[in-house]
Amino acid sequence: MDGNQHKEHPKPRENLKQRAYLNSVTSVLDYGARIVTNFVVTPFLVSGLGSTLFGVWNVLGQFTSYTNIADIKVTQVLKWAIAKDRDTTSEETLREYVTATFLLLMLILPFILMLGAVVVWFAPQITGVGEEFVNTVRITAGLLVLALVVNKVFDIFESVLRGMNLSFKRIGVRAAVTIIGGILQIAVIFLGFGLIGLALVQVFIMLSMGITIYVIMKKHVPWFGWGEVNLKRTVSFSKISGWFVGSTGTQILLLNTDKVLLGYLAGPMLVTQYVITKYLANAVHGGVRNIIQGVFPGIGKLYGNRQHDKLLEARKHVMLFTWQFSVVIGAVIILFNESFISLWIGEDEYAGQFVNFLILLSVVQYLFVQNDGVIIDTTLELSQKVYMGLIASIISIALMSILIPRYEIIGLCISLIIGRAVISLGYPWIVYLKTEQSLTIRDVPIRLIITMSLIWGVAYWIEPFVNLDNWITLIAMIFIFLIIITPVAFFSGIDRSNRKEIITHLKKIAPLKGDR
Repeated sequence: MDGNQHKEHPKPRENLKQRAYLNSVTSVLDYGARIVTNFVVTPFLVSGLGSTLFGVWNVLGQFTSYTNIADIKVTQVLKWAIAKDRDTTSEETLREYVTATFLLLMLILPFILMLGAVVVWFAPQITGVGEEFVNTVRITAGLLVLALVVNKVFDIFESVLRGMNLSFKRIGVRAAVTIIGGILQIAVIFLGFGLIGLALVQVFIMLSMGITIYVIMKKHVPWFGWGEVNLKRTVSFSKISGWFVGSTGTQILLLNTDKVLLGYLAGPMLVTQYVITKYLANAVHGGVRNIIQGVFPGIGKLYGNRQHDKLLEARKHVMLFTWQFSVVIGAVIILFNESFISLWIGEDEYAGQFVNFLILLSVVQYLFVQNDGVIIDTTLELSQKVYMGLIASIISIALMSILIPRYEIIGLCISLIIGRAVISLGYPWIVYLKTEQSLTIRDVPIRLIITMSLIWGVAYWIEPFVNLDNWITLIAMIFIFLIIITPVAFFSGIDRSNRKEIITHLKKIAPLKGDR
């Protein structure tokens, strides 16, 4: 499309705040469906598989993700390249981005499959199953690798949609597929298909989601298509992807080693206890992450336009939202998680109050790290992030190897918290460096830290006196507690000027008709 055509058909102005709102609503709906589905399905899985095989299922889910080490994350490059350049480059260039991504993806798929074969072969040893389950575990691992490959191929289309800041166009679709997948999981357990049946459901879910995302993307991104093969562009994408490979590797080491090492060093039954106790904390992590993901394509545009002051202001609001959500829901988890798990699965699967607190602390710690990590990704300059992530992961894994055999889940959590402290300090420094600002001691949120510590400390002290034995009482108590603690946290932790800014921005992000 030439310049005259652009003048004759100017693009409508994009309202980043409204798009962020709509994208976040979409992400929250998708994640909410996943959380609710897991809540309903998990008791069936635990009772149908037993604690040991349920632990094996979780270990396999994490272990097969190691095939991502061979993934050069070129679809991530595509997403951020489109987010950064969509208003400053031609549609033909954007199509060249898509072509370069597809070519690189086809080149790395054989390596992903080869690594997947290695993972499948060693899966029985890692999970520690008996001889009678070896073939079952290998077939299950193979199907999970296949599901990952299907997701990789279709991720091109999702990356285009996200890069164009149009994730909200798929609102409700992923949620519907997730719910259908949950129903199928229950069905295969009742029919006795076990681990293999569950893995087949994962393949179905990935296929269904991929096809529906393609249809939606094709409808709402009119420029999409295959551009000319531009070798220079392809090489450029591969170079950027190299750092994304490093970033992916460090992410796997930081996030996808806990269940594998706990299962290998302490047994799959402890993995079940860890997963069940972590359920609500994971809900906090996933809920905040999915809301924030709706905002970051817009932040990528701010970085691309060198609007650094606006980017840092957006970061501040994201961090304040993360804090508010974390401190409130974290207090709920400290107070009510034991009662929740006792009613949901059974009190034997609760790992204890101190473990519950450590799990929550590690999850919330990584939430703040992840916010800065995604901002760094938008810059497409990842070398410092990769180096820091590698140091953090090496420290965590070394400590886990020492502490898990002796202290089990407590040792695991302490290892994660200590290792991730490196990136908790390092990532903010990188963000300020990329935005040409200086990070000073005044940027440390002392008031927020003290407020969170006090609220969580009171909740921890009260928790032994909380013992709720029915769902109605539990839900009512949580609702009353939220009504009390939410304004307390908001007014005691966040200063007046920031409160006014947050309220002003919330009023501005109500969606307009033209951006639906």
